[in-house]
Amino acid sequence: MSLKREPAPAVAEPLQLTLEATAQIRGLIIDRVLLPGEKIRQVDLAERIGVSRSPLREALRTLESEGVVSYEANRGYVVARLDDDDLAQIYRMRALLEDELLRTVTRPDPAVLSALKDLNERMMTGIDERNVTEVLRCNREFHFLIFDLSPLNQFRREVRRLWQMSEGYSATWWWRQPEARKHIDTEHKAIISLLRKFDLDGLVDMCAKHRVGGLERSVSGVKGGAARWRIGG
Repeated sequence: MSLKREPAPAVAEPLQLTLEATAQIRGLIIDRVLLPGEKIRQVDLAERIGVSRSPLREALRTLESEGVVSYEANRGYVVARLDDDDLAQIYRMRALLEDELLRTVTRPDPAVLSALKDLNERMMTGIDERNVTEVLRCNREFHFLIFDLSPLNQFRREVRRLWQMSEGYSATWWWRQPEARKHIDTEHKAIISLLRKFDLDGLVDMCAKHRVGGLERSVSGVKGGAARWRIGG
């Protein structure tokens, strides 16, 4: 009589645990649960995201290599704090890479155009409800749905890293500026219209204007930084 072996319980590989922890920590930073300059308390964070200290440490090393967190003597890991000049440099790099992505997009089908319209409407609702997480998520998905139309995978990967570094700094500027909702809505609709016409030169120009507006509203001393790096120029 043969004995039937019970299947071994599924155990997540260490690499998978690290990847999951990295994604969760990044999400906490983007959603401003963890704020720029804040010390990361590893014991508390491990409990919050449900992982052991080992994959957590590996996740923090990964985020450090991306510039999302930094390691400080006598403090340990902290959420990276960017000044206005740092943000201006990031936006300049984004301009160079995103322009190439936009110039190489393929013509979107009606489903993509409909999804963009829906994401913009949900973002406007999020602004009205002051739902930071929803606004950031919809805005990110809106732009990367367009970037996904380009075959330049390595460009898109680097752009995503730059967004992850800086996205938290744009999390609340729309509350401070009453006209912000109108500007975003108008510019997003213009972007969709240019995509529908497949006017790539117009699309690049419109997205550059939109990007510059985001930087100028996000930083406090943008005059020096933005002018120095000729954002979008």
